[in-house]
Amino acid sequence: MWSMAATDRTPGQDRASYAPVVPRPLELWRIRGATDDLRGLAIETSFGYALGLELDQELVLLHLQPSLDVLVAYYADRIESALLAQGWRRIDTREPHAKECP
Repeated sequence: MWSMAATDRTPGQDRASYAPVVPRPLELWRIRGATDDLRGLAIETSFGYALGLELDQELVLLHLQPSLDVLVAYYADRIESALLAQGWRRIDTREPHAKECP
């Protein structure tokens, strides 16, 4: 029976072709504490969205939320505001604009 299951695949077909496409997270904000950076991320999931908190490039919290609006307005903005009030500093990660020609 096991040999039959192994022969069900077509030649050249491998497991890598079944890898799901993982969307890139959207960075909502980045702040710096005394020693590390913290990023607030919006991550699209099959459930809806997730708020990810990434401390020094390690995901430390993932909170599922069906609505992106609620995720940003209720969770991400409040967490950022509370941390800024405690002394964390906002890091501007926007790309510098190209010089405009006169």
